Amino acid sequence: MVAAAGDRVTRPGHIQYGALLLGPGTPYRWKRLSGWEELPAIDSGTVPQSDAHGAFPGRLLAQARTIGLDGLMVRAPRDRIGAVVGALSAGTAIVEDEQPLVVWLDERGPLLSYARAVRRIVPTGIGYRTGSIQGGAVQWEATDPRRYALAEQVATARLPASERGLDWRVPDAAARQFPDAAAAGLGPLDGWYAEGGTLSLDADDRVMFEVAEGGALIVWPLPIPTGYSVPEGGTAEWVARDLPAGAQLQLHWIDAAGVFLSATSAPVGAAVVEGVAPAGAVGVRPVMTWPQVPPGGPVWVGRSVLYVPAPGASGLAWPLEFGTPGSTGALSVTNAGDAPAHPVIEFRGPVERPSLTKTGTGETLEYDLPLAAGDVLTVDTGAGTVLLNQTASRLGTASTRSVPEQTFTLAPGELVGGALVPTTTPLIFRAAPGSTDPAASVTVRWRSAYW
Repeated sequence: MVAAAGDRVTRPGHIQYGALLLGPGTPYRWKRLSGWEELPAIDSGTVPQSDAHGAFPGRLLAQARTIGLDGLMVRAPRDRIGAVVGALSAGTAIVEDEQPLVVWLDERGPLLSYARAVRRIVPTGIGYRTGSIQGGAVQWEATDPRRYALAEQVATARLPASERGLDWRVPDAAARQFPDAAAAGLGPLDGWYAEGGTLSLDADDRVMFEVAEGGALIVWPLPIPTGYSVPEGGTAEWVARDLPAGAQLQLHWIDAAGVFLSATSAPVGAAVVEGVAPAGAVGVRPVMTWPQVPPGGPVWVGRSVLYVPAPGASGLAWPLEFGTPGSTGALSVTNAGDAPAHPVIEFRGPVERPSLTKTGTGETLEYDLPLAAGDVLTVDTGAGTVLLNQTASRLGTASTRSVPEQTFTLAPGELVGGALVPTTTPLIFRAAPGSTDPAASVTVRWRSAYW
């Protein structure tokens, strides 16, 4: 298991590079750190005016940050000094990839950079015999000059979806809700019944069904073997809020002995089925079936409600069920630092032409491609890459509305009254018209950034 960056840093004075910890409580003490609080070297695009005093201001672009640790002291028992120096050498060896460099200076807490060791000095002299080596130094180079908050933040949103709302029915009918979790299409799986396929729970505790053969079916949890009570001649109605692709709704009528009498079926794809209980019926079972095997793997059974007669009912009864909240597709991210932050954005299918837009500026990242269930399109705005399932580049699918990835940054905080106030950026997740699958999502990962 890969350790988290800075996992050994516990107090001011600690510096951790990869797995190597320097500072209080270690054999490695230091006196000075340069290049950490200073601004990195700057490339200025300012050019002189040809016909007037002064110049035209240009962009200021930070170069790589050079960080120097001076006055390094290595202390250990004489019979272990070699091993301690060897650990320092191994921890600052030449590597190809940048390693996390975490520095904790004061009450503001630790900050993170990514760097490589480019210089190491360990004087050889009497210190090897006394167990105290002084005058050492380490230097690192960070190609990204920004420093970051140690904690990565995450925000997620799903595509817009309307609220279910309150269902109104005539006074002689009342809703016999399934158990609350089952009505919402959520686990546990106790009481569910399936044939010709496999029931499971996904990461969000949703009940998923993978159809293995045509004619596969599932039955919602029932109060008794004969199902939900419906007298002969009574009417039952089953409404599926999120009908899966290829599914067909059926009402199975049952007699007092628990024997199947007949079925009322809706057309494939219809989200409502209504029927009248035949002679001898005492109950109904809601059944969802698939005449054919749909493509795409497991599907969510969705939310649903069953309406059956309620003799003597005079109308709506309290407590009223107003439905689960909908989704706006909106999310917000906050940068508490003083430098722009580049987020990593993950679009998850099934969705077509996913996009993420800053509502304040209109800047958009949009990709003209379909994502199937299980697909993840990762946009690294710092690196300027767009990868499908971490392997194939899809940079060329950016639509004409899309801005260059590396320009899509989170605005830094502002200095107000001597204090740095975080800036929040509102975002919205959208897709092509007709792409409304509730399983689609966007996840934004970022760290507050500092100069």
